[in-house]
Amino acid sequence: MRVPGAAQEAGPGDRRRCRRRVRATAAGCMQRVETTTQKLLIIDADGNDFALLRNQFGATGASDFEFAHSNMLSHALQLLDYESFAAIVLDLELPDSVGLDTLLQTLGRAPDIPIIIRTRANDDSLALMAVQQGAQDYLVKGSADDERLVRAVRYAIERTRVAAERAAAACKKDGGRVISFIGGKGGTGATTVSSNIAAALASFERSVALVELRTDFGTLALQLRREPTETIADLLRTPADNLDRLTIDQHLFALPYGPRVLFSPQRFEEFPEVEADHASTIIDHLEDTFDFVIIDLPSSTNTLNQLALRRSDYCCVTTQPMLCSVRAARARIQQLLAWDIGRSRVGAVVVTMAPTGTALQLPGVQGQLDCDIIGVMPPAPDACIAAMDTGQPLVLHQPEQIASVTLTEMAQRLAMDDIEPMRL
Repeated sequence: MRVPGAAQEAGPGDRRRCRRRVRATAAGCMQRVETTTQKLLIIDADGNDFALLRNQFGATGASDFEFAHSNMLSHALQLLDYESFAAIVLDLELPDSVGLDTLLQTLGRAPDIPIIIRTRANDDSLALMAVQQGAQDYLVKGSADDERLVRAVRYAIERTRVAAERAAAACKKDGGRVISFIGGKGGTGATTVSSNIAAALASFERSVALVELRTDFGTLALQLRREPTETIADLLRTPADNLDRLTIDQHLFALPYGPRVLFSPQRFEEFPEVEADHASTIIDHLEDTFDFVIIDLPSSTNTLNQLALRRSDYCCVTTQPMLCSVRAARARIQQLLAWDIGRSRVGAVVVTMAPTGTALQLPGVQGQLDCDIIGVMPPAPDACIAAMDTGQPLVLHQPEQIASVTLTEMAQRLAMDDIEPMRL
């Protein structure tokens, strides 16, 4: 990653793609290892087998595990969307899924979590296929003693962690940095902050893409006084296999001060359905092309947001310093952690819309959020309106304004190899 004042080096595209594949795995696994208690998801239709498994862990003195149980695959897949697990112990014979497809569905939802098969089927060919498809181990119920089961789980967690760390170490220094901005709730300034951060990063002589990643109307074009004829809606209607770098580049709006912008739909009739493959392909190409990809996300928990946030190197949650807004931001941060986004990749941005006597002080905000603060934007309503009238971000229109200074300082922190929070 290149920083202001550092020598510029271009990394090859294949190593960039490698870095993307391992980023979420490494962060999630390292977070689990640092935690004193590791949570296992047991997917087994037999409640008695679940109780036996817990007893097996207790018999070996393995007190550093907590357990969640689901007797249906459909319920387990929902849990994986909202909770973080160190490993999964999976039975292939469930009421709503049988055989190898049970493993494949689980891997599709949790590709970075080690899975240990524990089933009654003593089938060597099935065991081999399961391991080939991505299972860490295959145990037959009744044949594995207590210590072997616990050892299989511990080894699976450790193998996944070590593999992720090695892959991350080999790839981490190449490719563009993806930074997402999302509000704890609506109206907390995520779009304003993201457009100013994009402008500040461009002023460091870095290439920047700003993406309004939503399928309905956004306000970025209004803030910048632009009328784009090409938007993300056109790309989302294009088959994912036909999305190449040239096609995506043709839909980017070139701003005179550097950033290239992919705007959200501007008319109701343009609102498209979105597929994860489309969004992933767009981010892939932008990350391969630009030093920074800044993503402005709507305040929601939809699948598109989950994909973008998991793909991000750093996730900024915007909040006002009011108690209701801070509590919403805390819930948003907890959601990100449940999606296996490591705490080191999440920071809060405190945006004060206007002076008020009921605002929390920064230490109080940080204490409520239990999260680092990466930046602040002090109140500047008149300056923001004046900047909007010119179609420029505040950091360019009035660079000496205090809010511009703090936003530029935030951009500098986000541009460093090791992102460091503010010192309060």
